[in-house]
Amino acid sequence: MTKKSVIITVLCLILFIGSAVNGATISGTDLNLVSSGVSGTMDIMLDQAPSGIAGYQLEISINPGSNAEIISVNFPASFSMNSASKLPSSSVNIVAVDLVDQIKSGASNIILATLGIKGLTDGEADVQVQITELTDDSGNPISVTVDSPHIKVGSTSPTVSPTIPPTVEPTKEPEAVPTTVIPTEIPTTQPTQTPTVEPTPEPKVTETLVAAFTAMPMTGTPPLTVNFTDHSTGSPKKWRWDFGDGTMSTIQNPSHVYGGIGRYTVTLEVISDNYSSVERKPEIIRIVGDYPTGPAGFAMVTSQPTGAEVYMGDVYLGTTPATLIVPAGSRSLTYQKEGYQKKTVTVTIRPNEMKLIPKVMLKATS
Repeated sequence: MTKKSVIITVLCLILFIGSAVNGATISGTDLNLVSSGVSGTMDIMLDQAPSGIAGYQLEISINPGSNAEIISVNFPASFSMNSASKLPSSSVNIVAVDLVDQIKSGASNIILATLGIKGLTDGEADVQVQITELTDDSGNPISVTVDSPHIKVGSTSPTVSPTIPPTVEPTKEPEAVPTTVIPTEIPTTQPTQTPTVEPTPEPKVTETLVAAFTAMPMTGTPPLTVNFTDHSTGSPKKWRWDFGDGTMSTIQNPSHVYGGIGRYTVTLEVISDNYSSVERKPEIIRIVGDYPTGPAGFAMVTSQPTGAEVYMGDVYLGTTPATLIVPAGSRSLTYQKEGYQKKTVTVTIRPNEMKLIPKVMLKATS
């Protein structure tokens, strides 16, 4: 083999190895549930992120859906801006954004979300993941393959224990028992004791589980940071907040940034053991200004740098990062920030849909 051939062969190997390393995979942890009605958790993971992660939008479904259902979604702290479609269901649409670039270039084994899954009937099912959006910190799509995780509920092949015939013991002749005369004893009289009366304990009063919360401030211009405080009674153990703009939280006393103009209904569900309580406050948060009316959806918008104003034509919608109310249909959104060039993106929004728009990279004006 000539020196030139050796060099070519080595270069080909390097290219092959490089292409293998660059391929990322989304997978999940297999889940075994001992029977129907039992719940467990499954992590959805990305094995590597050479250029970091800006955000993602995934459609996760269980097939067949008759065997199990998704009952909850929890997001890591790095994806502080997130949303999930209504549960329980056999499928869920999840959206999340890494707002403060916690997931750095070269990160590995990144948990995207943790699913709570409940078994419905004995059998087996696959968890299918469809990628709507997955972008890196530069706004470029991340190319990945999907390794579908597996769910097993109950035992698909029960083990039958063999029947062992009983052992028959031979019958023995009864032995003669000699008769012994037992003398009669004179009974001893025991003194009567007065029982001790224990005091009756006071009944334990259990406080009723009732959801309650306050929000401050409740009105302002975007971006508006609202602090929510839990005032629920009954010692809840879990909290589920729905901020009304498509985003949620499981923190007891969260803060949330409203970036889009509109009126937002906030809901808090508190849970303790097998009990739950819900408080819903319609349009408690009002971000002032003209806002779209009629059928609309939500658009998660981010930019580099942050603080870009987003317009739909001449209508100001909010400032990045934010979840904006956008009228249904095909819309053009323009990002602008002083010192940077304007950039316009086109998005199609369906009523009540949550849409993740890839991070917009703004160029500085020369």
